[in-house]
Amino acid sequence: MPKMNWKSYLTYCGIVFLFPILSVKAEGFERGKLIFYGNGAFGIGENSGTLEKNVEKTNFPNFLALNSPYADNLSAYMNYYTISTVNQQRTELSSHFGELGFEYGLFRYFGIGLSVSDQVIRASNFRSVDERQIILYALTATNYSTLLSRLNQGDIYDLAVQKKRDVFHSTSGDLNLFFHLQPNDPMDPYIRVGGGAGYERLFGGGTNRVFGAVGFRYHFDSHLFVNAELEHSNVYIVNYSAPSSGHRNKGNFEETFYKIGLGVSFSTLGDVKQEIETKPTSVLDTAGSELPTQSKEQVIENKLERFVFLASEIFDLPTSRIHLEGRARLDAIARSLVNEYKDYDVLVITYTSPFRDDLPGNYENYDLGFERSQAISRILRDKGVSPQRIINSTQGSSLYTVESKEKVVIELRKKVK
Repeated sequence: MPKMNWKSYLTYCGIVFLFPILSVKAEGFERGKLIFYGNGAFGIGENSGTLEKNVEKTNFPNFLALNSPYADNLSAYMNYYTISTVNQQRTELSSHFGELGFEYGLFRYFGIGLSVSDQVIRASNFRSVDERQIILYALTATNYSTLLSRLNQGDIYDLAVQKKRDVFHSTSGDLNLFFHLQPNDPMDPYIRVGGGAGYERLFGGGTNRVFGAVGFRYHFDSHLFVNAELEHSNVYIVNYSAPSSGHRNKGNFEETFYKIGLGVSFSTLGDVKQEIETKPTSVLDTAGSELPTQSKEQVIENKLERFVFLASEIFDLPTSRIHLEGRARLDAIARSLVNEYKDYDVLVITYTSPFRDDLPGNYENYDLGFERSQAISRILRDKGVSPQRIINSTQGSSLYTVESKEKVVIELRKKVK
């Protein structure tokens, strides 16, 4: 096994150690997101369609198909079959293209966007000598044996001077529909379908393109991500005027692509600011019997400011995943903690219901409560609040009543000097 050079080693270390650290700040896809991306695509060789057949037909040495001294049909067929096989192997197509586009999150799981792609199809070997010149050269022979020899010489020469050549070049504008399986998650798998129209730039004619793809994005933070995608597309050439001679690229081309790229995302909904109650009050005065009892001395000793939310205003119930509106509320609170309430410690208390969707019965749901509390504190830390100021706690469902609802309470406790 060859040794890994220092550049590959640094790249490997960056993937292993840096990605998990950056993903702590990742937000993923969500409603209201505006996403810009760019991809490079490479065909994996699973191409088919009439365009591929037309290239093979153009390169096929027709003058050799009858180049056989045998008279029986079997020998003529075997000669034709052998030449066809060799021609197909030496005239393979490859395809690649670049893509730029954007996506807008219409709903939580669904996005729509536009993209522009530039696709090039290339033949590994393409005829450089007109076969009519080889036939004319062979017809100047004095006997049949020399004629056959000159036909073979002409084909060998043509093979020697063959080279790669672009046989198709199209720019297309496409409409894209995205379906995201894990919104607002650093790992963002998705399904994409779409289609569009364009123009063939080498030989003229319009093009139609349809495609379907599966892929995923890995979000480093709230803006930057990388993505990989497997796409299967079909390009149809329309409104085509065939040339009088030479290669004719009319038809369709079908290929499977592997795509990699980078992108950035922004939220278009803005921040939802939560008003802070300026009147110092005890949490007990507002939340009632749901909140933990505190001694009178504690209330006097600590001046309290507090935020009270329904859990549905922060989380996607019944999970601990913070949705976009909840993140905006927490961002506003974090700014206040950093700028206006620097001398306050922060106590995060969560209250859950005793019911679970996956199992029947009543539960104290402490695990879910701690997960929600930690999710909130993680957002506050990401926005600049010192971890030493934050205390995570939960009451689970121990104070649950029939009239109560799941809540989130964030207390600001004035430090005693």
